[in-house]
Amino acid sequence: MSKEAALQKPNKIICVHTINDFGGTSLIMSEIIQGLLEKGYTVELFVRGAKNNGFLSKLPVRTHSYFYRETNSSFLTIMYFLLSQLQLFFTIVNHCWKKEVGLYINTLKPAGAGLAGKLCKRRVIYHIHEISIIPKIIDTICQKVAQHSANDLIYVSNFILKKKKIDGPRKHVVHNALSPQFVSRTIANVEKDQFTILMLCNLKIYKGVIEFVHLARRLPQYRFELVLNASEDEINAFFKKIRFSENLIVHSSQPNVHRFYARASLVVNLSHPDKWLESFGMTILEAMHYGLPVIVPPIGGISELVVENYNGFHISYNDTDKLIATIIKIAENPDLYLRLSAGAKEMVKKFDYQTMIENIVSILELKGDQK
Repeated sequence: MSKEAALQKPNKIICVHTINDFGGTSLIMSEIIQGLLEKGYTVELFVRGAKNNGFLSKLPVRTHSYFYRETNSSFLTIMYFLLSQLQLFFTIVNHCWKKEVGLYINTLKPAGAGLAGKLCKRRVIYHIHEISIIPKIIDTICQKVAQHSANDLIYVSNFILKKKKIDGPRKHVVHNALSPQFVSRTIANVEKDQFTILMLCNLKIYKGVIEFVHLARRLPQYRFELVLNASEDEINAFFKKIRFSENLIVHSSQPNVHRFYARASLVVNLSHPDKWLESFGMTILEAMHYGLPVIVPPIGGISELVVENYNGFHISYNDTDKLIATIIKIAENPDLYLRLSAGAKEMVKKFDYQTMIENIVSILELKGDQK
């Protein structure tokens, strides 16, 4: 088979992702797989924790699990990364060799799959969500592998494209979108007897979870809900020295978040841009679907979802006084709230699922190896 033929549209796509969980990248991977199946592609999935409870658990595709582990030790994380990518490399080579398949790699981390695709002369597409990977050496390795193995790079925002521009492969920006499954499960907003501020995120310091707890303490007149992508044991260990105020409720991982949006009044993202730049922000998109005003960091891909004073506000996590004043202004001004809510419903229309899938399929069908 010629190199050009191998790089043209394959009927079978091997999708590779790092870990099956309830995080945003897993959600997007599940949406893309469902879209590819609807377009007639055969899909096979490789992911750590294939049998875990996550967004990739019940897809109608053949799924394989591979080893991957992170620890608090940078040295051990690097060693585990190298071992996992070596295993992934040989596994993917075995599935690609002499088979007409394409590789769709979600996030930069599955570098072993990129190397395998390069060796087998298969079309390799990376879907890039992250600004950086810790430790830095892993980030450098993953970027170099993508640079030399990918035919096309899909970035989830213009910000990511500018911030993490990898020279060589073709570059595309395809914004994330809400899946038809998410939209179909929409429930009616409940009657709110108390203004409720909601945040959904991973259990990390740089996600602003401590600041959210402090906000709840400073604003006892409002209700606060925090939904974390973590188990109850992990949450208890993380907050063991912190006492929650009575107006704050903390929840562990939730497969269905619709009830939280339905009873929320405002959704915030308090990520620390100095330590973690949000590449997109699916929870903000989901919030806007429910007509909820939002507050997000002033920089990062997530800022592209918000027009100041139209559907929300850009405020840094450490500007506590401005956060408090803005929350009060939104809560106590019905006309402002209705205007922001209408803006949110209009903004979400720009992030269409069918458009996202069509864009990805058009990239899959590009011909040749343009680098």
